[in-house]
Amino acid sequence: MLAPVDGSVRWSDDDLARLTVEERAELVRRVVAVGAPAPPPPHRRRRFLLLASIGSLVLVPWIGFLAATLPHRYEARHWTLAWVGFDVVLLVGLATTAFMAWRGRPAVVFPALVTATLLVCDAWFDTTTAQRTDVVVSALSALLLELPMAAVLVAAVVLVHRQNTVTPRPASEPGRRRRWRRR
Repeated sequence: MLAPVDGSVRWSDDDLARLTVEERAELVRRVVAVGAPAPPPPHRRRRFLLLASIGSLVLVPWIGFLAATLPHRYEARHWTLAWVGFDVVLLVGLATTAFMAWRGRPAVVFPALVTATLLVCDAWFDTTTAQRTDVVVSALSALLLELPMAAVLVAAVVLVHRQNTVTPRPASEPGRRRRWRRR
C-alpha cells in the first residue's frame, strides 16, 4: 500500500487519487477495523434522499391548499389543554436536557434539539395566535426568553458534538459486541 508523504500520517488528495481500487478498498477496511464508523450504504442514503425530497414536494401544494381553504377564525375546544400540555412537554424536555447535561451524557443532544425546536414553535404560535392586547407580551416573551433559550440549547449541542466525538471501539474478538468510547 502507498506510504504517507514525507513520513506524516496524513495523505494528500493526490496521494489518495494514486491508489488503485483494491488499495482504496483495503484502506477502507483497515480504517473501519480501527474504529471509524463505515459510511451508510449508498442505497439507504438514496432512499432517504428520495423520501425527504418527495415529502418536501408534497408539502408545497398542501401549504397552498391550506392557505386557500383554512378559515380566518377558528374556535378550539381544548385550547387550555393544548397550551398547558405543550408547556408540560417543554418542561419535560428542559428537565431531561438538564439531567443529561448534569450526568455528562453525550446523548444530551437529543432532548436539547427537541426542546430547542419546541421553544421556537412555542414562540411562533404564541406570537401568531396572540390577541391584539397580548401581541407585545408574546413578542417580548419570544425575543427575550424562548428564542434565546433555543439558541443556548443549539449552541450546547454544537459544543457537545465537538467535544464528544463518539467512535466504536473495535471488538477484540470477531463476534464480540462493540463498546463505545469518547475520543
